[in-house]
Amino acid sequence: MSGAANVHSIEALDRFRAALVSFGEGADLSLTMIRMELDRFVDWLEHDQLKYWQHEIRLREDRVGEAKTDLHRCLAATIDAGRTPSCYQEKKALELAKRRLEEAQEKLAAVRRWIPPVRQAVLEYRMRAEPLASALLGDVPKAVLLLQRLTAQLASYLELSAPNAAVEIGTATTTSPAEIAPARPSPAPASTPAAKESP
Repeated sequence: MSGAANVHSIEALDRFRAALVSFGEGADLSLTMIRMELDRFVDWLEHDQLKYWQHEIRLREDRVGEAKTDLHRCLAATIDAGRTPSCYQEKKALELAKRRLEEAQEKLAAVRRWIPPVRQAVLEYRMRAEPLASALLGDVPKAVLLLQRLTAQLASYLELSAPNAAVEIGTATTTSPAEIAPARPSPAPASTPAAKESP
């Protein structure tokens, strides 16, 4: 296996690091907004709606009492001893007041019925979202720092390897032609006439 590193992906690492930072910020913001909405909904259900319908029941009970009083007053106002008044309007008002009271009681019962499952659903969501929240708090920042270190190391590697390559190239080109070409054989010495023998 070659020990050479592929250093052509520094820009890709930078883009990935930026995307990871953006993901971490966006996911954290989304989780925060969801938590706020859940808390707001639970508070609305357990406090606002509960108190509202309890208050409505008291008001509508009072209206039922008033409608009964009006009906009794109408029935008691006998003009003719042999004839009972119909009191149609008072009867209709009493029926409407009773229906509205029953509606408020049903709404209050529904609110109380929905509080436990809503609490359970919120609890389950928080348990499932906790690993992501922990990763956004710990793992994502660690990964970003690791990518920063890797990018810095790769940049340093490129800065160091580029001058070394230039030096090696310069050394190779300074070799003289005489050192490269093979040596030519020297010509053989010309033959000379034999020396005359001295007398």
